[in-house]
Amino acid sequence: MAKRVRSGIFLALLLAVFLGIFAVFGPGVYNDSDQYLKMHIHREPLYPLFLAALRTVFPNGWLIAMGVFQNIFAAASIWLFVEYTSKRFELGFMGKAVVTLLCLAPHMLTSYFSALHLFITNSVMSEALCMPLFLLFFMECCKIFTEREERECWKAMVCSLFLAFLVSLARTQMMVTILIWLVVTGARIVLWPKKRWRRRTWQRPRNRDWKVLRLLMVVAVVAVVFILRMFVVRSYNLVFNGRFINNTYGTVNTLTNILYAADREDGERIRDPEAREFFFRMYDLAEEQQANYKYAGSSLRDKTEHIEAWHDTIKYEMIEDVFYQTYDKTVTSDYITQNLMADKTAGKIIRGILPGCFFRWLGNYFLIASYGAVRSIAVVHPVISWVAAFIYLSALALVFFVWWKDEENPAVPVMLISLLAILANVGAVSMTIMCLSRYMIYGFAPFYTGYFLLLLSLKKR
Repeated sequence: MAKRVRSGIFLALLLAVFLGIFAVFGPGVYNDSDQYLKMHIHREPLYPLFLAALRTVFPNGWLIAMGVFQNIFAAASIWLFVEYTSKRFELGFMGKAVVTLLCLAPHMLTSYFSALHLFITNSVMSEALCMPLFLLFFMECCKIFTEREERECWKAMVCSLFLAFLVSLARTQMMVTILIWLVVTGARIVLWPKKRWRRRTWQRPRNRDWKVLRLLMVVAVVAVVFILRMFVVRSYNLVFNGRFINNTYGTVNTLTNILYAADREDGERIRDPEAREFFFRMYDLAEEQQANYKYAGSSLRDKTEHIEAWHDTIKYEMIEDVFYQTYDKTVTSDYITQNLMADKTAGKIIRGILPGCFFRWLGNYFLIASYGAVRSIAVVHPVISWVAAFIYLSALALVFFVWWKDEENPAVPVMLISLLAILANVGAVSMTIMCLSRYMIYGFAPFYTGYFLLLLSLKKR
């Protein structure tokens, strides 16, 4: 009874923090917010549908309802995560407080260090749902390895897959959660704990054949989930945009960093004459404004910051405007048709120029990813970036040392899953856009929670 009371008080305090922030700072509407409200063809379905439901139920006060719901959801997700870690790792009051602060930190950091200086849970942005969903997804993935009962492990597999599906419908980059689930579940099957979960007499032996069959089933399930997601996205666009298509603009996004790394002569490899002409116009605009790799400076820091500084300008003014202004005059003014044509032409340009600038693009990709890795656990700064690199290395050393001492230590998979999540998120985002703080911050609380649990396990020993 006393534990339930303490848990209820803890939840009430979290609610007071988040709702207090919303009461003081109010809702935030930003440049991207309008696309969610208009159910734009570029945007995934979950968050626009959430906003549409609120506007239906609260036509005059939907913005307040949104902020209240998003902050309650964020508080509830942290409460569930902290309660789980507290119970599974037998944390005392101070341990519980540390994990709570680690979960609160990303929400505070983005208000001071992100480009928009926003409180995510107050904002009309999909990250307001993504962050709590991702934390719950991470918690269920950890349960796959840390639960003491086999039944609870299978339950966690189902819950984490459902959460991965939901979060993938909120942001396309978060489709990586489905792949994370594949890796975590596959690893659990391969490393099935025979000592912890002894086979019942009526169960099949957990031998190689059993594992291979389960792995094939997991791969099939992932394939079905990807197909289901595609069907949901296309059905959503059919209902609200009149086309049974996926979200557009992804290929145009991908072209941005490739165009940045290209030389003009790379355009000669583009077979389609129209696509080739588009490329030359885009390249000349970039060259005119010194918005390509040639003007990036010599140091790694200068190169990375030059890419980030010009990314949006290249995308909007040198790619998007060129496409849409041309299509307006020569083909159609229908925005969705223009998007489909732009994506198709961008694909032709990429296929033509990428072979010639692949290694330069790949080098830039790793530069962008390096900033993403730093922003996942810290802020980019000449000194702090090196500290972040040291923290990553020390985390790997801790994992090895703790595992060497105790192969069954549950803190080890928590840290490894957090590193996998950061790696997947950084890798996905770096392919198309900049690794801004609000895209990277998902890994902050999982990583430092895993780090803290590893240190705590050393102290207990």
